[in-house]
Amino acid sequence: MATLLVRFLNPADPLGPMNSQIIQYLEVLLGLIGVLILAYLTLRTGLPWMFGMRNQAKGPINVVARYALEPKKVLYLVKAGSQMFLIGTAENQIEYLTTIAEENSAEIVRSASKADLPKTDFRLLLQRFQKAGKND
Repeated sequence: MATLLVRFLNPADPLGPMNSQIIQYLEVLLGLIGVLILAYLTLRTGLPWMFGMRNQAKGPINVVARYALEPKKVLYLVKAGSQMFLIGTAENQIEYLTTIAEENSAEIVRSASKADLPKTDFRLLLQRFQKAGKND
């Protein structure tokens, strides 16, 4: 055992520096894996939170559907109690558009609850950011 320790610490031994280079390589590799995991978790949880795509709490007022018309211009279907309203928003304003009839609102609620949102692929998310950057 003592000979292995002396051999490892001996600078004349060619395996000593090679062994430390392997350890440095593994440390860098583990560091990069840690950064990738941190980036994945940040994108998975942070982006939906920043862009308002998180699940909203149940209450008397619910946003049933959201439809983006243009950047910063969005239509919302809002259910308050038993009534449903169509609301439009722009950059600095909110405008009431119309009330949805009860027979239509029941169908909308049924279709919205059945439709699962497709999971966004990371590649598609990056393409959206690239398109948004080109438009500005």
